[in-house]
Amino acid sequence: MHRRLLPHLPAACLALAVLTACGGLGGPWPLPVVDETAIELHELVNDARATARSCGSRGWFDAAPPLALEPRLTRAARLHSEDMLATGTMSHTGSDGSTFTQRIDRQGYAWASAGENVARGYPTPEAVVAGWLGSDGHCANLMGGGFTDLGAGEAGGFWTLVFARPQ
Repeated sequence: MHRRLLPHLPAACLALAVLTACGGLGGPWPLPVVDETAIELHELVNDARATARSCGSRGWFDAAPPLALEPRLTRAARLHSEDMLATGTMSHTGSDGSTFTQRIDRQGYAWASAGENVARGYPTPEAVVAGWLGSDGHCANLMGGGFTDLGAGEAGGFWTLVFARPQ
């Protein structure tokens, strides 16, 4: 169990997110249980952010502060992974034509900046994070200093990270 990560969740949300939802966060959907895959991806992303690195054509990135695992963003990420699995298509566009910012909005997260990484076919969380670090744009999202929150989801080999900073 990755207990050291749980303090990143707001205390009031932690207990409720595990059951159903944090009241007052908005959005029509109950929040998901923060599962082991989301926790592991969160840990791996924060481990990667702790080390300065080159993201190829996107330049050099200093080590960045850890991101908080955010339940609404995790729900947006998981639902997009499930949608990609259902359609068999890896895309930043949902099967309903939605963008990642629309999917974030649907969960009631008011964002000032946002980004998304998607992937398909990686067997483990370690492998997908390594793949994203090897891709200039995905690496830049992962290392971006402007983000404070992270959502992470996986379904049947389709992976999604949602990065954001609230308004």
